[in-house]
Amino acid sequence: MANTHSPETARVEFRMPADLKSEIEEAAALVGATFTSFATEILVARARQIKLEYGLTVMNDRERDAFLELLTKPTGPTESLVKLMNTQVTL
Repeated sequence: MANTHSPETARVEFRMPADLKSEIEEAAALVGATFTSFATEILVARARQIKLEYGLTVMNDRERDAFLELLTKPTGPTESLVKLMNTQVTL
């Protein structure tokens, strides 16, 4: 399992029935992961899926900076766009 967290960590604690914890431990062992790495990967994947379903987009710093650059300093239309916009359609 990939280590996808930043160097700064935070502790997360919650309770669950012992049989569910055992089931998660067994699944983690099947893929060669620790309980923590397995649970983290699954929780993060589900959180990202839900955010996508609700229309949220997650960008890294580079992507965010490029997006803001396009918003604040838009480039002019391309030759293809100008040609398309000048095309008249007759119905």
